[in-house]
Amino acid sequence: MTSLDDISKKRNVQIAEQVSDLWPEHGQGFELNQFYRKYYGADGWLGSGYLAIWTQEEVLSFRDANPGVYPDRYHFFASDGGGTQFGFFSKDGEISFVSAPDIGGEDDIRVFGSWNDFLRAVARGEYI
Repeated sequence: MTSLDDISKKRNVQIAEQVSDLWPEHGQGFELNQFYRKYYGADGWLGSGYLAIWTQEEVLSFRDANPGVYPDRYHFFASDGGGTQFGFFSKDGEISFVSAPDIGGEDDIRVFGSWNDFLRAVARGEYI
């Protein structure tokens, strides 16, 4: 099974830091809220794909710098370092993870489904 443990460059959150969830509406059990409580960011190879999970500040600045590129329901948190962003959306209480090209529109978004489906797609390089 592929997991974030396979990424070698994870930057730990300092114990003294107060970390708030980026997406509190999805609860404490949401994979990315759990990630950001432990790590400041991460990057490295995950199988055949490269995954760079942005810092919370980078997530927020991406939103501010790219208004209207994709509908607001998409929340981007990472990239492959070469033209693809990774994000998620929630519909009817279910979260689906996605990839989206730098240049493109909503029709170019690829939906993976669950967190594990997303990690497997990155590991196989099957996200574009």
